[in-house]
Amino acid sequence: MTKPIVLVHGAWHGAWCFQKLSELLRNKGVDTTSVNLPLLGPEGDIETARQVINEKPGAVVLGHSYGGLVITHASLRADVSHLVYLSALMPDVDEDINEAVATAPATALETAMVFEADGSVSINPDLAVDAFYDDCDRNEAADAVARLRPQVLEPFPILSDEPSWKEISSTYVVCKDDKALHPELQSTFARRAENVFELPGAHSPFLSRPGEVAEILLNLV
Repeated sequence: MTKPIVLVHGAWHGAWCFQKLSELLRNKGVDTTSVNLPLLGPEGDIETARQVINEKPGAVVLGHSYGGLVITHASLRADVSHLVYLSALMPDVDEDINEAVATAPATALETAMVFEADGSVSINPDLAVDAFYDDCDRNEAADAVARLRPQVLEPFPILSDEPSWKEISSTYVVCKDDKALHPELQSTFARRAENVFELPGAHSPFLSRPGEVAEILLNLV
């Protein structure tokens, strides 16, 4: 019997971004759930992910980008069999991820961010493809840009407990041509994982290379 898989998206996205990946996994008979985060602050996102993770005991849990921070907090003391970080934040105890991101090399994402009067942050649609989807099919990229949501970007919480990836197995997937989370920062996080894979291309391999991401996950379940 295969383990279930829980997929947690990154900032500005939604569960929709995993549609191609989820279909591949379900076609292989894997119970796959894509979490839709509210994006109203890390606390609510972590609690939303935690609820789903608790409903899927023994799951392989994947976090993409900001979703890596979410799953690290949400998996504390949860029944999780494996954590997968897909071009993702991977915090350690007492680590200030805000500082780690701020001091990393600049990326196209920083230019694409628009700070709104209500305190939320959106993505300039004219710059979104360069930041997230520059190796994706043009039509799929345009559809993804149209689905992006504003997000409340409060400071990332700092872990006060040892992260679950120190107790259970973990995998990090580095996207070598990423323009949203710099590959140098990804490589720093990847040294914490038990297994490391490298994929060519940009920040959204669930759209551009869903088969390769699915293969990594299928080997874990």
